[in-house]
Parts: sequence; structure tokens; C-alpha cells
Amino acid sequence: LRPESPSGGCAWAWTLDSIRVRRDDKHMKTISTLLLLAISCVFVHATDIDRKTFSLSLPEKWTENTNDDMYSPNSLIFFEGPESTVFAVMIGQKSAGASVEALINKQRDTFAAKLTDATITLITQWSSLDGRGYKIEGKAQGIAKMSLTIFGFEKGNNVCLITESGTIGDCKTYARDFDKLRKTFKLKWRDFW
Repeated sequence: LRPESPSGGCAWAWTLDSIRVRRDDKHMKTISTLLLLAISCVFVHATDIDRKTFSLSLPEKWTENTNDDMYSPNSLIFFEGPESTVFAVMIGQKSAGASVEALINKQRDTFAAKLTDATITLITQWSSLDGRGYKIEGKAQGIAKMSLTIFGFEKGNNVCLITESGTIGDCKTYARDFDKLRKTFKLKWRDFW
């Protein structure tokens, strides 16, 4: 078993000379360990998400929640990270009821009503995208300090709403995770509907 990828990825090629199956346990354990390593490399690279509407790379320990009743793999997706961190994507067709302004204001009002001592800051950029949104911080149930970023933008007939959330402490601890999501998120700029 030897690495074959010049980019440092986990592409592995098998050669007959490199694997000699012997009856003694030491060699079988070595082969088993190498097989597990090869399989784990596949799972590490399985964090790239590529859908018809968007693509992104998930940080380590982040998963897609496919069990939510509202889940739709191309239009309403929730990614859950460590601790309280969540990243959500909503993509739809622009219409009178689905404009950036209507979506972000609805989200702002809903979340601000659930927080005490909320501060709301207008934002006009997320990653390298221009649009409109809010950064909201406050206490959930008067206890945990929460941070929520809501950002929307449109292109052509498409509207996209991004939500990042977690406790303020978790958002700081996992700031690199959110940076990776911001840097790798790409909305595919065509009409999907």
C-alpha cells in the first residue's frame, strides 16, 4: 500500500509486492491497520458537499442533519458542528414572499423574540458576498449567551439565506470551522427551478 496522490490526498494504490499475506498475526494486524487507514482517508474526504444548488467543505466533526422534517438536500440544509454550533443554508426561487428582505427580517424577528438583552447589528457582507443580514447576540432563556448570524443574498432568480449559530463561547472556540464554511460555500449561479 503506497500513497499515490501528488497533492497529499488519500488516494492509495495496491501493489502485489507490497502485500504479502502471511499466516502470522503480526502481519495480519499490519494489513488490517493499513486497510483501516485507507478507509478512514475516504471518510475524511467525504466532507465535501456538492449539490445542484451549492457546494461547501465541512470542517471535521460537522455532520449534515437529514432527520429534520424540513430537510431538503438542495434547498433547506442543516449542518451541526461540535457543541452548540449550527450552520444552515436555505435556497429558493425569488418571489414576492421569498425576497432577501422578507426572509432575513422574519428570521431576525423570530430569533430576537427568543433572546433577552438582544443586540442586533446590520451586516452587508458575509465571506466575499454582498447582501444583507444581522448579527444577533443575547441570552437564550436568560442563561446561555447566544450568537446568531443571518445573511441573505440573491442572484438571478435565486435567494439564499445563511445562518450561523451557537453559544458565544462555542462560536469563538470553533471560529476556524465557521471560517472554513464561509470560504468554501459556493452558490451555483443558475436557475434550479
